[in-house]
Amino acid sequence: MSLAPRIVCVTDPLGPGAGTLTMATCLQAVSALQDQREDIAVDVGVLGISDAGKLAVQGGISPAWRIPVPCGNLRLAERSLERMFDRQPASVVLAFGTRAAQLVSRLAQHTPLVVVLDAPCEAKHVRHAELCEVLCMSEYLADQASAAGWLPIRIRSVSPAMPTWQHVPSMDRNSLRRAWSACDDDFVIGVLPLSADSADALFAFHAMGRFVMAGHGAHLVLDPSLGNSHAVRSFARKLNLNERVHFDSAIACPWKISPAVDLWVSLHDFKYDETALHPCSAAALGAPILAQSGSFAAAAIEHQVDGLIAGEGVNACAFEMIHAAKNPALLAKIVSAARVKYATKNVRAAFALAIRESVQRVCPEALA
Repeated sequence: MSLAPRIVCVTDPLGPGAGTLTMATCLQAVSALQDQREDIAVDVGVLGISDAGKLAVQGGISPAWRIPVPCGNLRLAERSLERMFDRQPASVVLAFGTRAAQLVSRLAQHTPLVVVLDAPCEAKHVRHAELCEVLCMSEYLADQASAAGWLPIRIRSVSPAMPTWQHVPSMDRNSLRRAWSACDDDFVIGVLPLSADSADALFAFHAMGRFVMAGHGAHLVLDPSLGNSHAVRSFARKLNLNERVHFDSAIACPWKISPAVDLWVSLHDFKYDETALHPCSAAALGAPILAQSGSFAAAAIEHQVDGLIAGEGVNACAFEMIHAAKNPALLAKIVSAARVKYATKNVRAAFALAIRESVQRVCPEALA
């Protein structure tokens, strides 16, 4: 009697380019594979510090293991992952994220690999990239993957499904806003990405500053790990905006604070650009997404239909913030349209099918 196949999903929730749906996409993939075949073993492994493991658990994932990547050096993580694969060989590996793909390709060179991309990744950094199936979370990202050296015949794009986070917010809207000293009429802006230290928090701060100087009440909620966070604190003190800028680590689990946020801003990270997953995430969180033109998030948005797109520069971003604050009916309409776009059964079924077919293409017997 042959053993049931074992599929391993390796996710990197706080790695370069990781976004709010990196974990959710992994969770949906696990569900799609287990629904296809009851006897299949699907394990999820997490790369990164202990906070990455905690974030995965809070996002609904039950990790079988976690391997740290000291100082971001993949070589320091190789021995641990190699022992893991030696102890429990995998039939197929799904790598979620650039760093996961690089590490797995080095240590499991003879194991079929599916790379699920939610941020740019150059094929030259992944061994035997020509043998990998590449599943991209938007058509724009698929085009970028082709330009980055992946074989076009191996690339497939799929629209991500809206996540279904099971966790409830940490507090209700009023309690959350009181903690930030925000009144009912204030406009609260949450800033994504969550962990990219190359994103420029100053950009969001300056846009919010113009918002306030125009006579509007606004509050900005940021991840403490964002790039230039120290500069933001300094400017906020000098401009007497301290009470309007909040560095809150709870934003790492955005559903915890989502009831109090009126608009999510996706910063264009020039090193590791976020992708079309943000509009999908914003739909789940109940507030529209404002993306910068030229980013992967913007490529997935139809302006003022299922999201907002700001032109280049701080002034353009501030203008869209002010316009959004003045049009609550438009924001509600955008959220509704985004949920229709990402939460339908057809979208979820298409994503599940894409995962299964990608696995079957690299290992036909895995789901037979």
